[in-house]
Amino acid sequence: MIRASLRNPHAVVVLALGILVIGLTSVARLPTDILPTFKTPAVQILTFYPGMPAEVMEKDITTRLERWTGQANGVARQESKSMVGVSIVKDFFREDVDPNTAMAQVTSLAMSDLYYLPPGTIPPMVMPFDPTASIPLALVSVSSPTFDETKLYDVAYFDLRNRLQSISGVIAPAVYGGKLRRILAYVDPEKTQTRGLSPLDVINSIRDYNVMIPTGNAKFGALDYQINANGMVATVAELNDLPLNVGSGPTTFIRDVASVEDASQIQSNIVRIQGKRQVYIPIYRQPGANTIAVVDGIRASLEPILERIKGIDLDVVMDQSFYVRESIRNLVYEAVLGALLAATLVLIFLGSYRPMLVVLISLPLACLGAVIGLYFTRESLNAMTLGGLALAIGLLIDQSIVVIENTERHMSLGKSALDAARDGALEVAQPLLIITLTLAVVFFPVVFLTGIGKFLFTPLAKTVILALGTSYVLALTLVPVCAARFLRHKLERFESEEHGGWFHRLRRRYETLLAGALRRRGLVLGATAAVFVLSMLLFKSVGTELFPQTDAGQFMVKLRAQTGLRVEHTEQLVSEIEKAIENVVPEADRRVRYPAKPVAC
Repeated sequence: MIRASLRNPHAVVVLALGILVIGLTSVARLPTDILPTFKTPAVQILTFYPGMPAEVMEKDITTRLERWTGQANGVARQESKSMVGVSIVKDFFREDVDPNTAMAQVTSLAMSDLYYLPPGTIPPMVMPFDPTASIPLALVSVSSPTFDETKLYDVAYFDLRNRLQSISGVIAPAVYGGKLRRILAYVDPEKTQTRGLSPLDVINSIRDYNVMIPTGNAKFGALDYQINANGMVATVAELNDLPLNVGSGPTTFIRDVASVEDASQIQSNIVRIQGKRQVYIPIYRQPGANTIAVVDGIRASLEPILERIKGIDLDVVMDQSFYVRESIRNLVYEAVLGALLAATLVLIFLGSYRPMLVVLISLPLACLGAVIGLYFTRESLNAMTLGGLALAIGLLIDQSIVVIENTERHMSLGKSALDAARDGALEVAQPLLIITLTLAVVFFPVVFLTGIGKFLFTPLAKTVILALGTSYVLALTLVPVCAARFLRHKLERFESEEHGGWFHRLRRRYETLLAGALRRRGLVLGATAAVFVLSMLLFKSVGTELFPQTDAGQFMVKLRAQTGLRVEHTEQLVSEIEKAIENVVPEADRRVRYPAKPVAC
């Protein structure tokens, strides 16, 4: 490979350009997120029965869905949660199960169980579950100076939510805040009893007389007419004029025993943003979607949406991509800084800018080679893959430095640049291969991890192995070609260093220390063993945690009020907390990340 590269330098240049172009294209197309994509198939089933107590939800709905969906092939474990009117069942499958197959199985089984669920149960919603996307990427707030809470909810739920879900990678499952519009009939029990009626008669009247019946069609001459018997009222007030009983005495109308009004459902949650009631839509990402691209797509779509929906204001009040961008930017900065420091050391020790330039050429190409491998293995740019690149920076530079330094040594013996590049690379090719394979073997067992360890550390190991492999190829192809082309004879510098250079003096001191250590081998080995034992004792006092603590520049206040407290009174407590925070935190430092959302207790 070395001889072939030196005989065909143009082919090596084409290889480098190919890595550059394909690598940059891969960088642009790779998803970007804070953590790797969770690929273990998991499905969640959401079932609603408004007002049903949590105990009944658990016994009659959650337990049944667990039994039915647990029959799916490949289910490893199940998790469930039952709340008032809500049942959540999560089925986690083995890693060898296809996600689409898992989704199809659970959907079929959940729909089959619908017949046995309590009457009135809303059909289950089956959707993929991604534990890394449990927190919304963004919150889109909806406000208006003219619309009331009911109108805001309708606009957000029926119009805005659908428009946002058309953006690639977006999931907008619900709307929080506002009031859900309902047409309610307020029945007077005394008036119904005196007329021998009941609330059920009011329900039946509205159902029977407010209907839309497709009658059929009629053909007259050359035309075919579609006929509809539209018995639906045009306004809510007209419902009061529907009859309750006909034919036995005076006709009784709904207005005689009840009042039908355009009202709203009893509120169970209230959203406050900057001290005012508003509505917000939580935005989640689909599995494998690009976090930054999703948030950018949402921000870009707000203006076109406002052009179509008049009278509302939209704002992104919480944006998780900010932390993703910061994390990625910091990792890239650290990697670049490490590369520049390493190149500076090359300049200091080799005393020439040409070897430094060769290192700076090969290093980015090795990183881009790893990115190409990540793209074709369907990974993403995240803290783990970029951390793997940052970890491998020093190892990647070592391979190029070894080849360059050995080439310069051969040039100091009087060889030509071409011969020195060939002989220098051939001498170190086998040691470099052994080092590369050793490091790859160290990281390779990570691939056999299971659970959260595999999810987190497999991309890191894969990145390091791909970068090392690319760096090894470049060290034996591109680096010798560049060395043969750019390096110059430095015989005088080598002779001066052999007789009085600073590196020669440093080497002589090291030789003295090494000789002393070899004379006291027992003492050195004993001290090493003692340090090792002491470090093991200190290991017990070091805490263990999956992720290190971070300062995200935000805090969340969780309030627990008296059980059963009305949501209006909970809102008052939240309002007092907001005022207390405003008195402590200056306005310049306040950036709303999570809107206050009082819920009924």
